[in-house]
Amino acid sequence: MPRRAPTPRAKRRATSRASKREEAKLRQDLERLALLSPGGSPDHPIDVESPTQVDVRAETMPCPLCGGHLGLEEHAAKTIGKERLRVARCRCLECGEKREIYFRLVPALDS
Repeated sequence: MPRRAPTPRAKRRATSRASKREEAKLRQDLERLALLSPGGSPDHPIDVESPTQVDVRAETMPCPLCGGHLGLEEHAAKTIGKERLRVARCRCLECGEKREIYFRLVPALDS
């Protein structure tokens, strides 16, 4: 017996499943890219001259997943390996994704 043609509903469901898989894959790729970008991991901290710059820099960075604004939840000092870093814990105001941004304090160069 030959297979029946899929109903319109079955076609919509298949398209929806494929779309969700593609979105999940894109989100995963964007997460990996965010980890490699400056501040995305302790291996790639952003250099700042003062702890007061951490809050401003963290809040002006866009969310790597949706491009929305990040809201600062906490700013703390943390020792990772042998290095003392500042960690800004943020949450995207658009998609709600949590993010940690790493900063390294470097002394200002005298002119």
